[in-house]
Amino acid sequence: MSQKRSEPPQIPLWLFQSFKSGEINLSTSGTESLQLKIEHKRFSINLLRKELLKDILSEVKPERTSILRMLAQLKNTAERLKKTGLTITISYKDEIILTLGAEANPTLSKLVTRTNAIQVNNLTKLTGLIKEFR
Repeated sequence: MSQKRSEPPQIPLWLFQSFKSGEINLSTSGTESLQLKIEHKRFSINLLRKELLKDILSEVKPERTSILRMLAQLKNTAERLKKTGLTITISYKDEIILTLGAEANPTLSKLVTRTNAIQVNNLTKLTGLIKEFR
């Protein structure tokens, strides 16, 4: 099964369905970089270092892709999450910037992504972070 080059890697849903609850803290070079909190079908990813966010964003080539296009690339993953009742929230320093899956309640982003499975919680923060890496 091959993936299109422009789409981010697909998340195996069985992996998310296997976890019930817990917390993971990841440190790099002695500094906390990421916090993952799992609570019944909800996965909260809190990025604490911009360098880690830059590595993640490099997968969808933000320097050549608009923010709207990047969100559209998440559509398949977000819809799969919604169908299975799972939610992923992505935060930067404890501020939620994106919700994917079952708990997403989009407004304007639905017009762009054509799905109700992606919610942009903080467009200003999201665009600001992405612009820093261009």
